[in-house]
Amino acid sequence: MKNNFGFNTLNFNPYGKKHKRSLGTNEKHILYDAAGHRCVNPYCRKKISESEMQIGHKKAYSKGGITNLSKSICLCSACNRKQGTDSWEKFLKKQAIAIGQAEPKLRKSKHKKTMRKRESQKLRMLSYKELMN
Repeated sequence: MKNNFGFNTLNFNPYGKKHKRSLGTNEKHILYDAAGHRCVNPYCRKKISESEMQIGHKKAYSKGGITNLSKSICLCSACNRKQGTDSWEKFLKKQAIAIGQAEPKLRKSKHKKTMRKRESQKLRMLSYKELMN
């Protein structure tokens, strides 16, 4: 059936997407319970009510991400705004850098020394464990 503009109204999708845009009520409740009634951002963890909860995407819908339980996350409104259209991984990296919890950059020589020291400590521990058995 066509409308006044000549579009087939049964199959017309103005956004050209085949995926649903939001979760259903039951899916939202499952996601909220799975998150422990908190924002899942490890740098926030704010306790939120179900009405305050916003659904975040691991990959933004505008960038081709799909909306289902495995690709969605429970966020507070502040974290959802901060994430914007960034992927979940990119958002977490930005948060770590902003808070200063990213790994410090070591000079190559110092890094190699540190790695060798850790490896030798692990080897000593392994040999000690073998002697004890």
